[in-house]
Order: sequence, then C-alpha cells, then structure tokens
Amino acid sequence: MINISIIDDDRAMLEQMQKIVRDAAGCGDGISIAGYERPDAFLEENEKRKCQILVSDIDMPGMSGLEAAKRAREMNPRMFIVFVTAYMQYAIESYRMDAFQYVLKSELSDRLPGILRKLTEMIEKDRKRYCFIGTESNRKKVFYDDIIWLKKEKNAKYVTYILENERYTERESLESAVEKLDNGAFVIVERGCAVNLKHVMRLTDCALQLSNQDTVAISRARMAGVKEKLHRFWGEEEW
Repeated sequence: MINISIIDDDRAMLEQMQKIVRDAAGCGDGISIAGYERPDAFLEENEKRKCQILVSDIDMPGMSGLEAAKRAREMNPRMFIVFVTAYMQYAIESYRMDAFQYVLKSELSDRLPGILRKLTEMIEKDRKRYCFIGTESNRKKVFYDDIIWLKKEKNAKYVTYILENERYTERESLESAVEKLDNGAFVIVERGCAVNLKHVMRLTDCALQLSNQDTVAISRARMAGVKEKLHRFWGEEEW
C-alpha cells in the first residue's frame, strides 16, 4: 500500500488537490489517499499511517507545511515531499527541506499529475525486488523493502533476516547476504550486523534506531562510513 497524504487549510483547495491526486495515482489499487486541513491532525495520524508521499501547502496558520514536513521526516526519512504554494519565494525553503518538487498553485493541474505518477512508479518498481530465504524445504519470498536488518551471531553459520513481525534464517555469510541484496540500501554497521537504510529512523552518536524500535550499534571503525552512506542515502531523490 502506498499512502499519500495531502495538507491544505483551504478546504476548496484541499478537495481540488485530492481530486488531482486521485485521478493521477488512482485509488483502491494499492493507493490510499488522506486529506487534512490541519498539519497537527496529519502528524497525529501519520504516527500509525506513515505516508510515503506528502503533498502539502506551505503557508498555513499555526504550523507551516515546512514544519509539518520536518516532523514527518523524523518518522520516515525516506518520505517524498511535494510542496504546493502560491508564492515563488517559498521555493528556496522547499529545497532546503530536500523536497522532491515544489509546485505553484497556478500550475497544479499541469504539473502535479506527472510528479505523482513518477513517484508511485518509483516506489512500486523498488517494492517488486525480492529474494527467497530459508531452508530448501521451506523457502519464503521476501521483499527487500520489508527487511529491516540482518544479524549473524559469532561463529554462527546462519544469517537472521529480521522483518516487522517475522524472522528467517539463511545459511550464508553476512557479506554474501548484503551482496545478494545489493541495491544501495543495505550496509554492514558492525561485525555481525547489517541494516536496511530505508528503515533507519534516527542516528545517534554510536547507534541506529530502526523502524521496529530495535537499536543497532555502529562499530567505531565503521562509524564514519555508515554516517556518510546514511546522509547520502537520505539526500538522494530516487530510491
């Protein structure tokens, strides 16, 4: 499911954007669209819903779209942001937020559909990547995006693949597992541990907090390399 959220305090504009998004991205075929007149209402629901694409007005009373997007990014660093504004001067601020695009409201009908189609195609393409994990008698199809992290205990022969509610083991080295999953998102952070950067919620001085609330330590020797890969990964426009 691709979750798309739209924020605009102007009800008429919100309804217009919802229609444009629905026509461009579809609804019901793995697409969920939700509209909000208040940024705080979006943030409250997003703690559970976790949208992949946010389309937001910038200039709103109280909390701005920039602030709402910043807070939402803390929950999901890989969320795509499309800012909608009536004022050209906000374009610079949107780039500082690493927004995927900004769209002037006067160009909404012309530009927003193409942007949304591109984003949904990018997400769907990446989601289709998978591998098979498990024993010969019990192989499981696992999508790359669903793998949160991998671990291998000292002297163990098996790598454990950790998903949200499941775990699978494969007889292989950690290095060969990461090589098999090579798509730029998996990185070894310490001996016996590798993480999917898409599931990193927070970086601290010596550890990563993941989307399932697990915390994985980063070895001192790998710290600089992991930080560089993570910041580069968060800053890229494409998955």
